[in-house]
Amino acid sequence: MARQRRDDWPEWLDDDVIFAELAERELSDRGELPEPEEVKPLTLREFVHEFWEVLEPGTPLAWGWALDAMCLHLEAAARREIKRLIINVPPGTMKSSLCNVFFPAWVWAEMDAGERFLAVAFNESLSLRDSMAMRRLVESPEYQERYSDQVRLTRDQNSKSQFDTTARGRRLVKSITAATGARANILLIDDPNNATEIHSRAHRRAINNAYDTSLSRRGADPKRYVQICIMQRLHEEDLTGHLIAKGGWEVLRLPEKYEPEHHTRTSIWEDPRTRPGELLFPEFRDEADYEQAALDLGSFGVAGQLQQRPVPVGGGIVKGWWWRYHAPAHLISRLPPIRVPVVAEDGSITEVEALVVPTPETFDLRLSSWDLAFKETKKSDFVVGQDWGSRAADFFLLDQVRGRWDYVRSKAEVQAFAERHPDIPEHLIEDKANGPAIMSDLRSVLPGLIAYEPEGSKESRVAAESSTIEAGNVYLPHPSIAPWVASEYLPEWAQFPNGANDDQIDPTTQALQRFKQKRRAKKPPAAARQRGWNGWTG
Repeated sequence: MARQRRDDWPEWLDDDVIFAELAERELSDRGELPEPEEVKPLTLREFVHEFWEVLEPGTPLAWGWALDAMCLHLEAAARREIKRLIINVPPGTMKSSLCNVFFPAWVWAEMDAGERFLAVAFNESLSLRDSMAMRRLVESPEYQERYSDQVRLTRDQNSKSQFDTTARGRRLVKSITAATGARANILLIDDPNNATEIHSRAHRRAINNAYDTSLSRRGADPKRYVQICIMQRLHEEDLTGHLIAKGGWEVLRLPEKYEPEHHTRTSIWEDPRTRPGELLFPEFRDEADYEQAALDLGSFGVAGQLQQRPVPVGGGIVKGWWWRYHAPAHLISRLPPIRVPVVAEDGSITEVEALVVPTPETFDLRLSSWDLAFKETKKSDFVVGQDWGSRAADFFLLDQVRGRWDYVRSKAEVQAFAERHPDIPEHLIEDKANGPAIMSDLRSVLPGLIAYEPEGSKESRVAAESSTIEAGNVYLPHPSIAPWVASEYLPEWAQFPNGANDDQIDPTTQALQRFKQKRRAKKPPAAARQRGWNGWTG
C-alpha cells in the first residue's frame, strides 16, 4: 500500500528532495540554518528567461521587444488594470507558450496561487499540449525550489485537462464551444478560429456565438473577470473582428512589418517602430524568412496572418473576380490561365478562370493619370503614374510606374513616362500635393498637362467606379506580363479602404472619371440623335 501511495507522488518529489528537507530541518533545530536570502520578485519577462530551459533545454531563447510588449499587457491584465485584452500577433511568435504556459505559472508564483484559469481554443489538443507543458513547469525541481511555499499541486485533481493548487487555484482546459459550466477568474482564448474553416460563415458564427452566449459570462467573480484573446487574424469576421465591433477591448496589434498608417497605440504602450517595413521580430524572423512566408501565404494571408488587418476574400468594395485582363494576341495561348476565387452569398468559394482578351491595337482615347506625393513627403507615400486607353465602352490599363520619389525624381519620372509613350496626348495630374509645382516646371517642355480635381472623396470615387469594374469594362495587363498587377495593384484594391496605401487606386478612378467626362462631352445633342445621326465627332 505504501508503495502505491509513493507512486502517486509528483515527479519532483524524489529522494534528493526528501533528504534535503530533512537536512534543512536538522540544521534548523540546531540553530545552524543561515538566514535565507531575500528572493526578489520576477517580472513575467524575467520569469520566462529564468525557466525557459526547463521546458526547452538546449534551445536558445530568442527575445525581442514584441515579447516585452506582450508581457507588459499580460501583467496589466493580471493586476486587473486591463480587463479585456486582445493580442493580434503573427504565427510563430511564442504567443501560446507565453500566454498559456509561462503567464499562468508566473501568476501563481508571483501574484496569487489561488487564481483560476480557463483555457479555450478551437483545437483542444493544442490546449492540452500547453496544459501539460505548464504542469511540467510547475512540478519541476527548479520551480518548486523557488516557489514550493506558494505553489503546490493537489494529488486528487492533477490531470492533463485540469490541475488544482492547494491554494484552490485551477487551470482548466475546455473546447471553445463546450465551456458551459466552467468558471474562472482569467479566461485565456488562444486561436479560437480554425484556419481551414474560416471562410465558412457557419463556423465564424458558431465561434462568435460561443463567446457571446457562454465565454463572456464564465467569470467566477464578474468584477474580477479578465478575458485575454490572443490570435492571428484570419478574417474580418473572426473572433477578434467580432469583439472589436462589440467594443470595450484593449487591442495590442503587432504586425510583422510596420505600417505608419496603422500605428499601434494602447493605453500603456505604443509601437516603437518608425521606419516603414521595419520587422516585428528580426531576432526570430528576418527579411528572407518574411519573404518566404509571404510567398507561402499569398496576399490575403499576408494581410491577415502577418499584418493583422484581414481583408474579405475576393476583395472589399471591388471584388477580385470583377477584373478582366488583356495581353498581346500572339501571346494569349502561351500564357497561364488566371484563376480567381468567387465568393457566393452563402460564403462558399469557387474558382473561375478570368477573361483575357487581345490588347487593342488602337484606342479611341489615351491618357496618363498621376498621383503625386505631398510636398512634405513621408517615406510611406508613393508616386504612381498610369497609362490608360479606352476603346468603345472598355478601359485598358496599359502601363504603370510606382516608387517613393522626392520632387526632383517625381518630375523626371513624369517626363520620362511621357517620352516612353509619345502617343499619349493628355496627362492628368491631380491638382494637389506636388502636382501644381511639377506642372509649372514641365509645361514648357511637355504638352498636354492637365490639372485635374477628382469629384468626391476617395471612397465615393471607388463606389462610383465599382459598377464599371463589376460590369467587366476594366482590363488589366496579364500578371505574367506585368507582375506588379498581382503583387501591388490587386492587393491594394482588395484591402481598400483599410489598406496601408491607395496610391494606385487614385489614378485609376481619376482616369475612369476623365474618360466618362470626355465621352459625355462628345455625345450628340438629343435633337441630333432624333434626326438619325449615327456618329458625332465634336
